[in-house]
Amino acid sequence: MPKSSLPGAGCQRVLIFRGSLCLLYLSAFGAQAQEYSSLPDAPRAAPVVTDAMFYLSIVVNGQTDNQVVPVTYRNNAYFVEAGVLAKNHIHINGQQGLINVGELPDVKAKYDSATQQLVLTVPDAWLPNQKVSGDPLMNYTPSQSSTGLLFNYDSYYTDPPGGSKSIATWMEQRLFSSLGLLTNTGTYRYNIDGSGNNENDGSTAQDGYLRYDTFWRFTDEKNLISYQVGDFVSDSLTWSNSARMGGLRISRNFAVRPDLVTYPLLQYSGTAAVPSTVDLFLNGYKASSNNLNSGPFTLTNVPYINGAGEATIVTTDAVGRQVSTSVPFYVSNTLLRKNLSDFDFSLGAVRNNYGVTNGDYSDAAFSGIYRYGLSDYLTLSGHTEIVQGLALGGLGADVAVGTWGTLSVSGSQSKADHPPVSSDNQTVTQDNDNNGQRPGIPNSSGEIDNPLGENITDKKDGSQYTLGYSYYSTVFSLSALRSKRTVGYQDLTSYTSDTRLSRQADQVTFSTSPFGPSNGTMGIGYYDVEAYDNSHTRLVNFSYSRSLWGQSSMFLSLNKTLGDSGYSAQLQFIIPIGTNINMNAGVQRDSAGNYQEQIGASKATPTDGGLGWNLAYSGGNNPYQQADATWKSRFATIQGGFYGNQGDYTNWADLSGSIVFMANDWFLSDKINDAFIVVDTDHYADVPVLFENQKMGKTDKKGHLLIPTVSSYYPAKVEIDTLPLPADVVANNVNDRIAVKQGSGVVVKFSVEKVLSANITLHDAAGQPLKLGTLVTEQNTQQTTVTGYDGLVYFSHLKENNVLNIQQEDHSVCRVSFTLNPDRHSIEQVGPLSCPGGKTGASAGDKS
Repeated sequence: MPKSSLPGAGCQRVLIFRGSLCLLYLSAFGAQAQEYSSLPDAPRAAPVVTDAMFYLSIVVNGQTDNQVVPVTYRNNAYFVEAGVLAKNHIHINGQQGLINVGELPDVKAKYDSATQQLVLTVPDAWLPNQKVSGDPLMNYTPSQSSTGLLFNYDSYYTDPPGGSKSIATWMEQRLFSSLGLLTNTGTYRYNIDGSGNNENDGSTAQDGYLRYDTFWRFTDEKNLISYQVGDFVSDSLTWSNSARMGGLRISRNFAVRPDLVTYPLLQYSGTAAVPSTVDLFLNGYKASSNNLNSGPFTLTNVPYINGAGEATIVTTDAVGRQVSTSVPFYVSNTLLRKNLSDFDFSLGAVRNNYGVTNGDYSDAAFSGIYRYGLSDYLTLSGHTEIVQGLALGGLGADVAVGTWGTLSVSGSQSKADHPPVSSDNQTVTQDNDNNGQRPGIPNSSGEIDNPLGENITDKKDGSQYTLGYSYYSTVFSLSALRSKRTVGYQDLTSYTSDTRLSRQADQVTFSTSPFGPSNGTMGIGYYDVEAYDNSHTRLVNFSYSRSLWGQSSMFLSLNKTLGDSGYSAQLQFIIPIGTNINMNAGVQRDSAGNYQEQIGASKATPTDGGLGWNLAYSGGNNPYQQADATWKSRFATIQGGFYGNQGDYTNWADLSGSIVFMANDWFLSDKINDAFIVVDTDHYADVPVLFENQKMGKTDKKGHLLIPTVSSYYPAKVEIDTLPLPADVVANNVNDRIAVKQGSGVVVKFSVEKVLSANITLHDAAGQPLKLGTLVTEQNTQQTTVTGYDGLVYFSHLKENNVLNIQQEDHSVCRVSFTLNPDRHSIEQVGPLSCPGGKTGASAGDKS
């Protein structure tokens, strides 16, 4: 029978989602085979699908979340739930329910049957902005402090020619804990040749103890705020002065977060049409690489940089197409990031005669500064000082001038109840007709003439203005600052002492590498300070330094005081001649035209301990010699030597170090200036300790080792090396990353212990190795394992006497016991031990 005559030859196929359905249309009499005498009817057209439900993933500008959602197809349009569209950043303008995506403004929709996706294209602005911030240079680690005591000392002996021998010992007592740091510093002086002053050598230092600073300080790391009670030095701005005070100080402390960048870094914004990779190049060097989704992005993972440069951003899509954009940038570390603030509020009394008397405090005073990053391009600052008889206030701003540097301006005003005084405690006045006196020289009445020609006896008000500019780049650097004050201007330090501020000060510095960095760096500086007596101090400095062959280097400097004849100069060569040994030779010229040749040799003292020395000789009209040696150990540093003109030498010696009590132990150490760490290995001795991958030594018999050279708040890596230890010694952890609070110490514990371990061979009653996988439990420690090949099992953390419970094939349990030697330093080999079999609870006795 021909196929055309078969029933169902006119089968139609209708396409349904993910499959096909064959509908057989049979005639009413087609239930059995029939013969036809004519051709069948022509096939009819397939029905058109106008309503269907698809399950598709949504793709928006090339990005998908790989979630399958229902999509309704109706009348050549695609309908999606409003919540699904909103989740994919589609603007639905408040619509609810099923939404026809083709009717949404600025949206293009296409069905991709091959990938079963509904592909949508929307404006880039609809997609969320991506902040690309890579890994920071260091992670934040909260700082710690244990409880302990520290005593620092530095004792200096001197024997000057024709003078009095003396010993001066600087001391610091420090108590630290999680509640803060309490410290006291001072010097005890003893004149060996007799009590009293050293009149022969001009010294006015008295025998006895002189206190320097005493204070308690606590830092709130979460809010970056330090609280200090006692003696301190107030913070200052570039256009104000610090004051040494005693009282209460509350200040911002960015030092507790070394991972935090306080100044605005380079930010670049762009748009990725499709998912891409973005690479950042700074001055030709690749700095970072990150993956992007489609849409706008902001690049913020720029490394710590300062000054001018060029950034190149390269985006690469999935098929390798690249778009490269180069932009110039300028980063200034004198600015604060937007919305970041810095402050210092100090309330107390100004301290006078510091280093001369134990405690000489003036009336109550207040000093405060505040800085705020109004934007990434503008930082505002304010300053105020108040003491009885004086009030001062000022405002300033630091402005980023595009890519051309940073401009700084400030203005201050002071009001006092008396005019400023000169260095000889005389009030500055002016005789209008000068009385024949040169300006700035006291006249017959003891008054100082003002070169401005005005009587300033009543000048109690004054002002100060500063203007500065700086620019730094890889080619050159430029910095300029001018400050100008009127006659009556005073601040906290000058008002409470007999010092005078200058009338005007200018400084300009410039440095460059005109022939490339490899050919040296040249610097020029100009400094001009004008006092109120119209005297000027003007200095010009020129310097040039460069590397020579190997590690050798050369340094040249010229100094000229304008208005004076002559100049001074120095030329020096530094030549390494061995491990840590340097030779230096040069010539020096003073302003009078006298030349002096110089030669010397030195060996740097090893940081981990050892001998260092220094020899120097200079000739000319007044020959000078110097020789000293330094011996550095873990426990102290000893120095000694002599210096002076030929035949007229000063002999000296110095001993410095620290004594620490922490972790119920005493430690002798080299001088500890900042923070430190005590490693505790739980009374296990001779464990090698590494700090930042550098070997620091081994633990003592108490399992302790002091690491004295730790930078506070820096997350440092501390670890122990267990490889040299015996096989029966284990440690639960071998490394840690620790940040220590300023001036404090932390005990870092590593649990190191000696354990008894054994490889045990087990046999059955027939003397054959136990079957592989037999369950074995150590009764005392409840450790469970299974036998390996040849009936071997391994147990650690055992005791001297041990019992094994062995699960046999018939589910009975036999017990074998063995004894270990606690004096061995290796894994013991035990057995073979035989399991007797038979009844549960049978024992093989003690075997070892």
